[in-house]
Amino acid sequence: MIAPASPTPYLSVVATARNDNHGGDLLGRMNLFINGLMQQAERFRLPLELILVEWNPPEDKPGLHEALQLPERGQYGTIRFITVPHDTHRRFDHSDALPLFQMIGKNVGIRRARGEFVLATNIDLLFSHQLIQYIARKKLRHDRMVRVDRTDVAEGVPTNGSLDEQLAWCEQNIIRVNGRDATLDLRTSDEHRIYHPMDRRAWLLEKLQDWDLVPVVTRKRLHLNGCGDFTLLHRDRWARLRGYPEFEMFSMHLDSVLCTAAYFSGCREQVLQPPMRCYHVEHAVGSGWSKEGEAKLNARLEKAGIPQTSNQQFDYTAKGMRRRREPRIYNEETWGLVKDTFEEVVHG
Repeated sequence: MIAPASPTPYLSVVATARNDNHGGDLLGRMNLFINGLMQQAERFRLPLELILVEWNPPEDKPGLHEALQLPERGQYGTIRFITVPHDTHRRFDHSDALPLFQMIGKNVGIRRARGEFVLATNIDLLFSHQLIQYIARKKLRHDRMVRVDRTDVAEGVPTNGSLDEQLAWCEQNIIRVNGRDATLDLRTSDEHRIYHPMDRRAWLLEKLQDWDLVPVVTRKRLHLNGCGDFTLLHRDRWARLRGYPEFEMFSMHLDSVLCTAAYFSGCREQVLQPPMRCYHVEHAVGSGWSKEGEAKLNARLEKAGIPQTSNQQFDYTAKGMRRRREPRIYNEETWGLVKDTFEEVVHG
């Protein structure tokens, strides 16, 4: 089913997934994400489209547009499901061991986005009202890369509660803050409050010993910590950069390469401060990167023979961009599998 064209959205939100229960309760986390975003589109009158790229869907499971509990159609929000089939997936190296190429999937959505601005994100997030309200003012700049701290919350967001109740729960159940320079785990620190813009510097200096420092040094103080969960750029900037590097490997650091390239293309970084937050719902250790699950994740990738970019390799790449004072573009003009035609289902 192809729905009639709707007015051009101001914002395209792009994520990729498949119905494989990655990380545990995948559909539950996706329902929170989708319903929250669609409600906020209506509340703040923000014309947006959510593009969910379903990569290599399992043959024994229903498609995401069938499996998810989709909200009623609203005036401002549209959901587009784009399916990248198994036959396309198998063209890539390591496709037998890696069922989803996250960044190539995001590029598929970014390349087909209709919004003036495009947010690349993930499917297990809730956004604070203040963050969406800020975007809804429609004052985003073409020469800015917008970032925000990823705020990790415990499992157990009340699925039967209202969005306001869910966001209030997130605010009270923060376990980790992924800041520009470091990550603070509130479960191991004696500090149980989240910093505010006015006292951020003093608080960071006081609590520095409690933070796990981000290990990558680029000699440019960019916010690369959790950047795959929230990177917002103008559509023309995405096109100029040709999206994320389409390396046939696990996605580690590919988001950081994109953000670094955006900076050296002349795009200044804008880091939004609390109470503008993106809340990331915690999931199974080792299913994605975390300090606790890093060893488990690396062991799984090594056993499967799946390559990834190391800290040292990314550091070398980032410093090379700084030395040349220009971005490094990896993809051809056909990035985002633009020559392929994919099935699309539209809701809303």
